[in-house]
Order: sequence, then C-alpha cells, then structure tokens
Amino acid sequence: MFPRSKFHSLVADFPRSRLLSVTFVSIATIWFLWKHVAFLSEADFGEYKLLIGSIALATALLSFYFVPDFLAVRGLAMILLLWSREVLDSAFLHASSNRLVLVSVIYLIILAALYFGAWPYKMRGFIGWLYKETLRVRTLGSALSTLGLFITILSFTYS
Repeated sequence: MFPRSKFHSLVADFPRSRLLSVTFVSIATIWFLWKHVAFLSEADFGEYKLLIGSIALATALLSFYFVPDFLAVRGLAMILLLWSREVLDSAFLHASSNRLVLVSVIYLIILAALYFGAWPYKMRGFIGWLYKETLRVRTLGSALSTLGLFITILSFTYS
C-alpha cells in the first residue's frame, strides 16, 4: 500500500461525503425535472407532470433522511444514467459502425451505474481494492485515458 495522497483521501471519502451527496442528488434531480418532466406532452402523461415532479422532488429530499449512507454513490449513478441517455440519443440512427464503440462503452457505464447504485457500499470496497497497489490505480487511469483518446480519434472519422 502506498501513502495516502490528498486525492486518495478525497476518493476514499467520496462514498459517504455529505457535500457530494447533496451536489450529485441535486444535479440529478434538477436534470430529471428539467429534461424529462418539465416538457412532457399530454401523450406522455403531461397532465401529471406536477405530480411526477412532486414525487421526484420528495424522493430526492426524503432520501437524505431515510437512506443517507452512500448517497453520493447513488447520486453519481443517477447522473451517469441520465448522461448515458443523452449520449445514446445522440448516437441513435447514425449509420457509422464507429458509434458501436461509443455505445458499447456507454452500456458498460450503465452496468456500473446500476451495480453501484443498487449496492453502493461496494464502491467503498472497490476503492479500497484499487488503492491497495499503485499499479492498479495507474492501470485503470491508463486504460480510461487510452479509451478516451480512442473515442476522441474515432469521433473525427464519423461520416
């Protein structure tokens, strides 16, 4: 195990961070209310948007009272799921086969968000396992950086 850096401390404290819980759940709630509830048409239960919005807001607020543990992880999972929807919508009906790389990565992100959203305490175990050896952190960082660079390069080949 290598010495804890400031960044390692921030990452290790992330799952139970009260500030990140408020931030992530607020962002996810506002995003959901604005993008998915505010502009509902009557065909999409638009006459119930006040009820849907009230339930979503009450769920977000009551979660701080009833399930405060690991709420930062759940909030991040909500943001990742909402963001994944936007990315998948942007790739919809594009004929390029390169988009399959992006969509495959997004589906892996969705799986991770669902897994850690359902069992948020597993994030603490994953962070502990990850930081047990320096090589693991560097390997994950290198893999994610390489993937980001690869997707960026692929984006210039879209037709």
